[in-house]
Amino acid sequence: MLKVLAFGLVFYYVIWPLVRFLFKGFIITQVHRKMSEQDIRSKQAASQARREGSIDVDYVPPTGKKSGKKPKADDGDYVPYEEVKD
Repeated sequence: MLKVLAFGLVFYYVIWPLVRFLFKGFIITQVHRKMSEQDIRSKQAASQARREGSIDVDYVPPTGKKSGKKPKADDGDYVPYEEVKD
């Protein structure tokens, strides 16, 4: 019975603080690693962000002139309008 009690005290006062210390170091290392990865992603996203007011065109459809086709009369929408005078 005395051996079990001694083992329990040794575990509680020696081994358990050592395990907590090592586990804490592991957790801190992982947190710092994830924070640095997130920082890198954030900087990449900021560098790829567009300036306000700038326009970037990713796709320009081919026009009728380049493809050799003449534009048809029904290409696009025509909206009739009337001028309103006050």
